Amino acid sequence: MWRDPFEELRRLERRLNRIFGELWERPVISYADIREPFVDIQETDKEIIVTAEIPGVEKENIKVNVYDNTLEISASESREEEEKKKGYIRRERKVGRFYRTITLPYEVSPEKAKATYKNGILEIRLPKVEVEEGTIIKVE
Repeated sequence: MWRDPFEELRRLERRLNRIFGELWERPVISYADIREPFVDIQETDKEIIVTAEIPGVEKENIKVNVYDNTLEISASESREEEEKKKGYIRRERKVGRFYRTITLPYEVSPEKAKATYKNGILEIRLPKVEVEEGTIIKVE
């Protein structure tokens, strides 16, 4: 099974933010407020299916790019927020920017790819490039 080499670093970042974030009421590590969406990657015989959580973004603000066996997902939402909203004691949920790159385990056909976005979930279907079996050559 394919493993993302940076996943352990992302887990450590999330753990540090959970441990120390409550002390200062904000994340300890922040990459300019760019969030990395959680993803599931599935494989079938014919395609790779990537499902990403990107809540609070309009589909017009999502960009999906495939190049050199890499999938790049980016999204942004710009909303002007009131400085203080009545009734809030604490605000942690916010809309901002999302960015994630994923190295794909197989060559895919970007021109045949399809992406759908519904209820904060982005699903990308990437058909695998069909590899020809080859021809057996008789040795004389």
